[in-house]
Parts: sequence; C-alpha cells; structure tokens
Amino acid sequence: MTQSVQRRMATGAIWMVLFKLVERGLGLISTLILARLLGPSDFGIVAMALSFIAMAELLTAFGFDVAIIQTQGATEEHYNTAWTCNVLLNLGVTLLMLAMAVPIADFYHKPEVAWVVCALAFGPLISGAENIGVVAFRKELDFRREFRFQVSRKLIGFMIVVPLALILRNYWALVIGTLVSKTAGTAISYLMHPFRPRFTLARLRELFNFSRWLLFNNLIGFFKERSSDFVIGRMFGPAALGSYNVAYELAHLPSSEIGAPINRALLPGFAKMEPQDVGNAYASALGVLAILTLPAAAVIFVVAPYLVPVVLGQQWLSAVPLMQTLAFNGALLLFHASIGAVLMGRGFAGRVSVANASYVVVLAVMLTVLAPRFGVVGAAYGVLATTVIATPIYLYQIRRGLGVGAMVFARAIARPLVSALLTVLLLRWAMPAYDTGMHFAAVIAWLLGGMAAGVLVYGALVMGLWTLAGRPQGAERAVMDRLRGFATERFGGRFMRRRQA
Repeated sequence: MTQSVQRRMATGAIWMVLFKLVERGLGLISTLILARLLGPSDFGIVAMALSFIAMAELLTAFGFDVAIIQTQGATEEHYNTAWTCNVLLNLGVTLLMLAMAVPIADFYHKPEVAWVVCALAFGPLISGAENIGVVAFRKELDFRREFRFQVSRKLIGFMIVVPLALILRNYWALVIGTLVSKTAGTAISYLMHPFRPRFTLARLRELFNFSRWLLFNNLIGFFKERSSDFVIGRMFGPAALGSYNVAYELAHLPSSEIGAPINRALLPGFAKMEPQDVGNAYASALGVLAILTLPAAAVIFVVAPYLVPVVLGQQWLSAVPLMQTLAFNGALLLFHASIGAVLMGRGFAGRVSVANASYVVVLAVMLTVLAPRFGVVGAAYGVLATTVIATPIYLYQIRRGLGVGAMVFARAIARPLVSALLTVLLLRWAMPAYDTGMHFAAVIAWLLGGMAAGVLVYGALVMGLWTLAGRPQGAERAVMDRLRGFATERFGGRFMRRRQA
C-alpha cells in the first residue's frame, strides 16, 4: 500500500512540475510583454489592491479542500458543505472590499487604487463558486486530470491578458486578466468534473474541527508572504513595490515552479501513508526538492544582472539586487513548505501554525529594523534573514510531531547545497560584471551561456559528490529512476504501440 502511494506521489509530483513548467512558460511570455508595455508603478498599483484583497480573503481561508483530502471517509455532504461555505464566505469578502475601496486608496495616498480594488473585489466571489468536485483529483492522486484542469485555466487567461496588454497598455490589463483567469478556472472546473454542488451546511462542524487550524495557519501565512508589501508600499510607493514584487516572483521561480507542485503532491500522499514510513519518504522527497531547486536558485543569483535587462528592460534594473537577495530565500521557503505539507498531511496543522507565527514575529522585527535604514533592499535583507532564523523552528516542529530529526534534513540537502554554492562561486569568477554599455547581443550571450554553464557545472558537481560518497541510495538515484520510469511510461509505451501497429 505504502509503496503504491509513494509511486503515485512521485508520478503526481512529475505531473505537477510539468504543469508548473507550462504555466511558467506562459507566465514568462506574459511578463515579457507586460514589463515592456507597463512600468513598475503599474505593477505596484495592482499589488497595493491585491494585498488588501488577499488579507480579506483570509476570512475564507478555512482550507476546506485540505480538510476533505485529509478526511479519508469524505462523503458528498462534505463536498457540498465545503462549496457552500466557500460561496458564502467569498461573497462576504466581495462586499467588504467594495465598502473599503476608498479607505484602502487613502492608506496608500493613491486615488486610482480605489477603482482597482472595486474591480478585483469580484475575484474572490468568482473563485469561491468553483466546483469543489475537482478536489477529488488530488484526493485520489489523479494528478493527470489535475494537470489538465490547471493548464486549461492558465492557457485561457494567457490568451486574454496578452491582447489586453497590447490594447490597453496600463494596469487595467493586469486587472482584467486576473478576473478572466479566475472566471475561466471556475467554468472549466464544472466542465472537467461531473459533481454538481448544492447548498448545505450539514457537515460544517466536522469540517471546521480540522479547518479552524487551517484558518489560523492561512492567516499567519498571509502575513508571512505579504507583510513586506504593506511596508514597502506604504514607505516607498508603488514603483518600489512593483520592482520588489517582480523581483520576488522571478527569484522564487525554483520554489513556485518546481517545489510548490511537488509539495502539492506530497500533502495527499502523506495523508494516505502508514506512520512508520513517513520518515524515509520525507527524507527522499526533501532530497529531490534540494536537487531540483537549489541549482535554480544559484543560477538566478548569478545571472540576475543579465536576466533583468533582457527579460524586463533597463527600467527594471533596480530589481537586480532584490532578485539576488531573494534567490536563496525562495529555496529555503520551499523547505518550510515541504515541512508544512508533511505535517498537514499527518494532521498536525497546529504545529505548522506555530512555526508560521514565529516566522511572522521575526519578520516584523527585521522589516522594522532594516527597511527604514536600507530601503527596499533592506526589506529583502529582512525577508532572507527571517527565513534563515526561522528554519530551525520548522525543523523542531517536525521533530516533535513526527520524530524526524534535523540530521535527516542536513543529510538530504548537503550534497545539493555544497554543489549549488560551488556553482555560484565558479560562475561569479568566470562571468564579467554587467555593464549598461554592453551590446545587447553580448548580454543575451552571457545570460544564456551562464544558465547553460550553471546547469552543467552543478550537474557535474552533484554527481561527483554522489560518486565520492559511494553512490548511496538517496535523492540522486531517486531522481534518475523516476525520470527514467516516467520517460519509459510516456514514450516507450507509445513507441511499442507504434511498432505493433
């Protein structure tokens, strides 16, 4: 049973990574167009509105989908109750944001933010009406259908926002694109799953017993991710906030595009696993995450001075130091998320809440001390310092909850971490410092060459260290075996069918 679950988790992780790669491909093309047509202030205005809307959405953040996944005997009434709660709670958020639009604009001293808030206020209601039946894709570990669902909604949003950017050439392209993407997701959810929810609150108490911790955890998680937005937007204005948010997004590509989908597969998998097998499975998953994400963070750190002018344009050069500071922060946050996914899957939501609350307290101190003194870069320093300081807290929680010690974490990431750091040193030594007087073709050449060299150097280093260690069972072997098995399943079977035909 457990081996079957682990195989389905591994296959599901590959599907989720594939989805993120497709999504990021669309997202990068969209960002390229938007960054060329819009400025940091446009992104900042939308971020100002979204910060408050996201805070209001915390009122709906009971995580009923996670409660259904964690509840092994979930019935149709559980699904109906979860959908009813989502609709009612998100309707409340929409009405609240419509009432608060002007005060929010006054907070930032930007009148135009009020209209943006009014438009984006309908996003929560649209998302809240999504068909709760699609949660079954993850609960049943059917990640192929989950992949199709997620890609379809993103593709439609991309097909709308790009023409809008070319026509409008202002922040309204971002606003309308966000609403269209949410509408597409809700419509597709009903097309892809036959479940048709109805209004009922029959299982409210049962779901709430688990979800109350998720509400608190999501509340803390919001401040973990968004505290810097309030500080930067209030102190330095929309242009600084826009630069920070774009830098944050690009710097966190390893965690958002590779790690997050893997963690998405971990939660339902660990919920089904036998207790005695959790430790080994967690160590394996952690090692795989480290191998895939640490080199990506290392390469982003090195090529950021070339990446920003090529991808975003010269007007975004202020984002370079932010991106470099936040690159390894994204990788560390990924490990926090993996610990949270395991604890959630095993029913220890309270421990995740404690760890996240500790993070927020440290973050508040760091932002208060560093942002006024060092500006926007100081806020980035504060975020990175907080993530480093809080990591032992997360390790303590998983040790207390599941008996998995810190040495499991250290052994899992040791070879990937050393390889990533050596890759940074070698590339920084080999590549020249970026100069605004460089020919654009040379900048592109150094960018592509640096990325390719980073992958090759890291691959050689991690395989060399693994060989020196005697090629033990671990993440390196697991990655190769999973990729080989996935390729054989996807392409080998197709080749054999063609031969037989």
